[in-house]
Amino acid sequence: MVFIMAKATEPVARIGRTAARLVLALAGGVAVILGAGAWPASFFTARAGGQEWGKFNQFVQTSNSPSMKLLREGRDLLDGEDWAKAAAKFDQFISTYPKDKDVDVALYWLAYALKQQGRAREAADRLTRLLSEFPRSNWAEEATAMLTELAPQTGDRQLIDRSLGRDDEEIRIVALQSLFESNPERAMAYVADVLKPGSKASRSFKQAALSLLGSHGERQAVPLLLDIARNQPDDELRLAAVHKLADVGGLAVVEDLVRIYDAERDTEVKQSVLRAFEGVGGPRARAKLLEVARDRGASSELRATAVRVLGDREDGDALEDLVSIYNADADRELKEQILNMFADIEDPRGFARLAEVARNPAGDPDLRRHAVRRLGDREGEAAVDELFRIFEAERDPEVRQEVVRALGHHDSPRARARITEIARARGGDRELRRTAVRILVDDEDHEAAGVELLVGLYDSETDAELKADILRALADTKSRTALRKLLDVARRDPDVDLRKRAVSLLGESDDPEAAKFLEELLRP
Repeated sequence: MVFIMAKATEPVARIGRTAARLVLALAGGVAVILGAGAWPASFFTARAGGQEWGKFNQFVQTSNSPSMKLLREGRDLLDGEDWAKAAAKFDQFISTYPKDKDVDVALYWLAYALKQQGRAREAADRLTRLLSEFPRSNWAEEATAMLTELAPQTGDRQLIDRSLGRDDEEIRIVALQSLFESNPERAMAYVADVLKPGSKASRSFKQAALSLLGSHGERQAVPLLLDIARNQPDDELRLAAVHKLADVGGLAVVEDLVRIYDAERDTEVKQSVLRAFEGVGGPRARAKLLEVARDRGASSELRATAVRVLGDREDGDALEDLVSIYNADADRELKEQILNMFADIEDPRGFARLAEVARNPAGDPDLRRHAVRRLGDREGEAAVDELFRIFEAERDPEVRQEVVRALGHHDSPRARARITEIARARGGDRELRRTAVRILVDDEDHEAAGVELLVGLYDSETDAELKADILRALADTKSRTALRKLLDVARRDPDVDLRKRAVSLLGESDDPEAAKFLEELLRP
């Protein structure tokens, strides 16, 4: 049994009156027993933790959709500590895609950006919504931890009372933090005992102890963190130790991390080591990342992680490393990951390399289409110009289709004018025209103009299949202009098949005018 004396410290403000009285009692000489309990390690973090940030980084690379592009932009703004713009970006995601399956992710990081601005009440409101609407979210645990952290600032008695249900655990954590500040050596000895195999402490308390070790132990904590990373049977604690090692040890622990990677069998721990190399830098870390990225015997997860970290490293060799791997490797998934990095990297040579892959007529068609999609995610007129050039020179119909879709992702009058031109081109490729029609009406920022354009196009068009596609596109909007056009076609169009098509689409509408028209048709 270990007895530790502690003093009152800043975290007292976080835990309410009952806990505060206990902490003050500790300051007066009351002993507490540091033992088992349950309190989130995120209790200590002012910024997003490494695992939390890594989880978000991995998530935003899973898709190239317009919605995911917004989340990536929000991530980049968070990384630059531009909290207000980040909050606006996540708010834009929620308002633009209110039914999207990833609204919970946007809510969590919106709350985080608001918290960083001192807007605690607004942050708590977003977290409460997340937990209410997405109780099974992968971010529920983090949201609960942040809510508890915000409770004293918001004055939310329910949240404060919920946290006070674990007064003993809170006090033990506060006592350990106090001991780290007054006697780091003694605190590290205690943590070493808590983290030994067979310890009776709960995992969450061990995580809290490990977090404090990394935050307060400085270089003195390196030997203990190394021992935990190598020998701790709990994989989650080993993951946390690896992250803390990189934070505390820097370049001095790179060789140790390499040895841990080589001896490790758990893929998640190995990925954690690779991610740690992003922060520590140096030629040895770079060499190990290149080795893993090029190792065709390694798992796809490890190779992809190595590629991502190489691309995220802030050194002049990142692009050359990615190009060399891309040129030498045949794995299509890995090549797509590298194309993603070319698209996201700030170095203008990344854009040039992406464009080179997209326009190469002798290249793999799937990779070319992927590169075109990523050009659609790039902001600015340079990307629009490149897409124009590819479209003019391209002969592969599927690549041309992808170019049109990519232009549709750009908020550019020139791109929209080109899509309009393709939609109107009589005698042009029907599939291209159908794609252009869909893009024009799916552009929510210009829906009214798109509807007007398609109404005019329907009247001038002679291709029955394209006219049917236009009706479908009009029916998918909530526009009154579109509804009136469907009613007009259903009543008067000389093509019976198109009239039937319009009637069928009106049956999908919940508008009373559509229902009234259908009832009139049914009258004898």
